[in-house]
Amino acid sequence: MSVIEIKLGTTRARISTLGAELVSLSRDGKEYLWQGDPAFWAGRSPLLFPNTGSFWNGVYRIDDRTYAMEKHGFARTMEFSVVEQLESSVTFAIHSDDKTLSVYPFAFFLFVTYRLHDNGLEVSWMVRNESDCDMHFAIGAHPAFNLPSYNAEEKIHGYFSFKTEKPIEYLIPTEKGCIDDKHPRRLELDSDGMMAITADTFDIDTYVIESSDISRCTLLTPERKPYLAVEFDMAVLSLWAPTAEHPDCPFVAIEPWAGSCDTVGYEGQLSERRHINHVGPGEAFHTAYRIILF
Repeated sequence: MSVIEIKLGTTRARISTLGAELVSLSRDGKEYLWQGDPAFWAGRSPLLFPNTGSFWNGVYRIDDRTYAMEKHGFARTMEFSVVEQLESSVTFAIHSDDKTLSVYPFAFFLFVTYRLHDNGLEVSWMVRNESDCDMHFAIGAHPAFNLPSYNAEEKIHGYFSFKTEKPIEYLIPTEKGCIDDKHPRRLELDSDGMMAITADTFDIDTYVIESSDISRCTLLTPERKPYLAVEFDMAVLSLWAPTAEHPDCPFVAIEPWAGSCDTVGYEGQLSERRHINHVGPGEAFHTAYRIILF
């Protein structure tokens, strides 16, 4: 494992070859990314592939075969190769191997590119199917960000705002990390269209938002000033913090997913899973998200 640094002006990003995980994002010496204190959560920004969230009972099905896979998949635990490194960008890659094929029977290449821009960082993914059949997968991001000006004594730790023209509904995990899709809830926003972040905001664990109408989630300071934003064009936006166990948690995760966790009781085919992606033999899937720093 090694850590690669890219830079543009006073902005720096550091990425580990283990999981191609972003481990630092700073500007003018200010760190925006959660630094993985295991007292709260040891992750920083793991890459989720080939599944996002949990499978019901930890298993999934392809035709008449059943496979077991852990939550969020295996890419985050794999050592990536550096394909290309420039001053302000770097590309990593992994290829399927005997270990991945034993739990996920598709040959693939996964490329991850980090590229700094004047106002932040773009993260792009390319999944190429090397199998002779259609490949089904999910892919997602799990970046956690330091809450601006965090003060455990204050009631409001910040705000979320969303770029959308429609009311926002969300689902929550109710059993074995899987969501109840029968009972969507309306996200309660204040008169300015903002969602307050408090010590009990995440007592439900995770907000799983069907995000086809949302293109940006902004994190604001307690004074309602934009701090950073995550822009994306993906099926799901998950918001999470472990405040049920750690009410003084000083970070939040803003997670764009091209995929979803299972619904409670789902025992269908992987190919019919909620928000699953499909790519044909020899074809490639592309998507990206951006972290905007204010």
